[in-house]
Amino acid sequence: MPVSQNVKVVQGILAAAVADDATFTVAYPSGTTQASFNTGLVGSDLYIIINGNDKWLASASDMSVAFGASEITITNTSDVTWTAGSTFALNLDIEDGNDVVVLTVPLPPMATFTAADVVTEMRPGIAGVIENVEFVQTIAVTTASDAANLVLDIGDTELTGGLVTLTSAACTPKGKVINGSAITAGNTLTADSTLTVRAEDVTAFAEGEGYLNIRIRRTGNI
Repeated sequence: MPVSQNVKVVQGILAAAVADDATFTVAYPSGTTQASFNTGLVGSDLYIIINGNDKWLASASDMSVAFGASEITITNTSDVTWTAGSTFALNLDIEDGNDVVVLTVPLPPMATFTAADVVTEMRPGIAGVIENVEFVQTIAVTTASDAANLVLDIGDTELTGGLVTLTSAACTPKGKVINGSAITAGNTLTADSTLTVRAEDVTAFAEGEGYLNIRIRRTGNI
């Protein structure tokens, strides 16, 4: 079942010309924040209309959008200049379907982590997009100065974002949740995709244990 989509529209007038490869910023629409848009999806409903006539699509690389902590940055890649005084209507799609799967992946004790695969090529069998990765601490780390980063690969390609940074200070107390970084690209799964969890930049842990939650929003029937 395809997910439904909701959209938010930001309208305004360009205070200055926006040349090709230049940017301008807008505030978040009322009732939304960065978290409303940071799933890394570029759907058919992400575009800008200049002067009610010229439509530039993110999916066609005519423009792009970056969702910052406090404002949205739009980059013009249309090969033309958007002139000062032009009206604009920025159409932002929000994935708002409820067809979400949380894939829970038990991990081995943290003392066994090395700079290598922790889980190799599991197959979720889900067509969708990875929205968030988090680590849940089930046994606290008590020894200081230990660290590791967990990264996800879809096939042979690393996600852009989703980095989970584990440190002695972060991995306590028991039950602590460590969120991965915002995922911005490379997060699309097919039903045949494989997922690998890798550890990098490891300073060996003496103790500790936990599991990953990987939130996937389905975009297909499988």
